[in-house]
Amino acid sequence: MSAADSPLSDRTAPILDWLATELSADADLELATLVRHLDELGRPEISRNQFHRCLDLLHTRALAISRLHRAHFASAALPLTVDLHRTATRLVSVLGKIAAGYDEVLTEVRHRLVRTMRRNPEAISAKALEILGEQLTISHLAGNSAPFEFWLHAHAFFVGGRSEASTDTKAGGIPDATLKAYKYLLAFSAAQPEGLTGAEINWLAEYLAVNAKSIILRHSPPGEGGLGWLWIDPDQDTPPIAINRREPPEVDGLIFFTAEELARRTTTLIEQLESDGPAPADVPAGLPRAETATLLRRVREYWASPPHREHSRRRNQYAVSVCSGLETIWKMLREPGSSRQNRYACEWMVVNESPTGYAIMQVTGTASNLTPGIAIAIRRGDDEPWTLCVVRWIRSETPEQIELGLQVIANTAKPVSVGFRCAEQTRPMRPALVLPPIAALGRQQAILAPAGTYSARRFMLVSDTQRLYIAQGRLLSLDMQTPSVELFQYEIDPYPL
Repeated sequence: MSAADSPLSDRTAPILDWLATELSADADLELATLVRHLDELGRPEISRNQFHRCLDLLHTRALAISRLHRAHFASAALPLTVDLHRTATRLVSVLGKIAAGYDEVLTEVRHRLVRTMRRNPEAISAKALEILGEQLTISHLAGNSAPFEFWLHAHAFFVGGRSEASTDTKAGGIPDATLKAYKYLLAFSAAQPEGLTGAEINWLAEYLAVNAKSIILRHSPPGEGGLGWLWIDPDQDTPPIAINRREPPEVDGLIFFTAEELARRTTTLIEQLESDGPAPADVPAGLPRAETATLLRRVREYWASPPHREHSRRRNQYAVSVCSGLETIWKMLREPGSSRQNRYACEWMVVNESPTGYAIMQVTGTASNLTPGIAIAIRRGDDEPWTLCVVRWIRSETPEQIELGLQVIANTAKPVSVGFRCAEQTRPMRPALVLPPIAALGRQQAILAPAGTYSARRFMLVSDTQRLYIAQGRLLSLDMQTPSVELFQYEIDPYPL
């Protein structure tokens, strides 16, 4: 549609002309143009009819522009560069403005006696929730949490999207389009995206856009054995909360859901990915087959059995030395003396702690190439051993400030080299860390190695820090897999081949 053909005023002609053009490959230019036209649309001389019509068109364009930027964010490590962070902030803001525009229109429509097919609460709520889903995805790609009052808006659109003509009492009269968009938010949040890399978040978003509909949602609490359920209070600005983490309050209007069916469907896909057969159809691109299976195994556990905190966190504030990255930790532990080891570390601040983990914040230096799942070693003083952890989540509100959530996996570690015996191809020895057994957890000796190291049941282990030691190990169980590392228990094979 051109401006000459449009029945709208000349004020909206530049917006319509731009919307009629093809989407360019210049994502930054498209975003800047979107921001400018959205500001123009908010002028008082624009009628409400014109505002609503252009808002629908900007909705489609904004989603397309956001998907252009996703690839840039997905390939970047945290914290984002200043330019990328600025772009993400602008994109989250403009998506929020479009959602706010739908909120205004929804308020107006509710007070009208006549409603059209396009101007009805059901269609408006579905489009608003789709925009909010994209906003939440971009926020996590940038290392942030949901914007302020995000969940209040999402819950309000969901509740306000009820179809008055519907007789579907099980779903509360919510149309399919609204349910699909809202279920995306729930499934995405339940997958704990703060613990995923950018590439994983991007892949998961495409996967859930099709499969989140299998979530079961209702307004009555589950019965006995409902530990796989989560609950939502629409009157609170909070994401879904697992019942096994916190019991729901005794108030009216709560929403309950479970992703167990989504987890079962995911199990089927994992089996196909790990088989020798052809790749499953309709699987999003962006991740190798093995990494896709690893990702799905992790989020499946969150959907089937949402994690709960076993120990309370205590607020604290003290400095620690931090060494990040498995290979860097391996090199550091091979250096004799604390003074030489400290050159691999920088100073962070512990903000809270529990027996099984820490939350730490950057104090000095410039953090870079941080991703969920990498290995981190910390210690409070030079005379203390290094505690080995895995990064569970990352928050980065600004490029200068970053916070990590750490899971403790061992209080000491020994650097070794491991090589798995694979008949198909020769594999080089890779740096790894031997972790001591933990009797309380029933864990035997374990090895933390780079992701992709494990390829067979038997492997060679070489230690040369104090004296040369060579042995053949036998893998007992694979206990953890992240995009960066894998943790497996082993025993020394008494009958090496």
